[in-house]
Amino acid sequence: MKLQPKKSLGQNFLTDPNTARRIVRALDPQPGESIVEIGAGTGMLTRYLEASGAEIIAVEIDKRAITILNELTRDFPNLRILQHDILHIDFRSLGLRTLPCRIIGNLPYYLTSQILFHLFDQADVITDAVLMMQKEVAERLVAHPRTKQYGILSVMTQVYCDVAMLFTVPPTVFTPRPQVTSAVLHLSFENSRVAKIRDIDAFRRIVRGTFGKRRKTMLNCLKYMKIADELPDSLTQYLGRRPEELTIDDFIFLANEITTND
Repeated sequence: MKLQPKKSLGQNFLTDPNTARRIVRALDPQPGESIVEIGAGTGMLTRYLEASGAEIIAVEIDKRAITILNELTRDFPNLRILQHDILHIDFRSLGLRTLPCRIIGNLPYYLTSQILFHLFDQADVITDAVLMMQKEVAERLVAHPRTKQYGILSVMTQVYCDVAMLFTVPPTVFTPRPQVTSAVLHLSFENSRVAKIRDIDAFRRIVRGTFGKRRKTMLNCLKYMKIADELPDSLTQYLGRRPEELTIDDFIFLANEITTND
């Protein structure tokens, strides 16, 4: 059965077995592990994942693809197919054999940020993830301060995990061919800095709010957010800088000081 990609679902099916094997090798799945695949599509990654002997939960929202994926379960007893929107899945409720689990997937370009934040919200039950996404977005995840790419996604990703770009993937290995190059990243949640943050919701608001006015100084950003009254002296060194000049640890310190003085 040949599946016609749906533009409404942002489908670009990976068609090159060599690239699929390379992505799976980057995760290096092992027997006894539980792996959730995001957007299994026609099963290009799924086949190589299942061969590892790990438990595989292949999540796919397109019911047309489910028919193709169900055929794989005849040969792969450790494979379970789940028709669902990944954004509405609580990994704790999947009945996985092993938690924390591991994540792999070719993310739809238009949902990449939403999926990432959904993973961040469940970071305590995820060991690591290998994800393919638009190269431009990938560059934002790994960006450093004082660069154009550094922003909300950079800070939030690097708070929750160690992230590394592994390799790029050309448009020619997809159907239909996207207009952009893709990249594969590894995200390790084992060294999360979230425990250092006093109030993660406040931290998120401060990061979003200040980068929303990224050309202004931190003082003016905080004034705009109406949280600049009676700031502690410990923050003086940060207030004249722009958000893009602050490191991850700077943002953590700043947010903790503000929430301590609320």
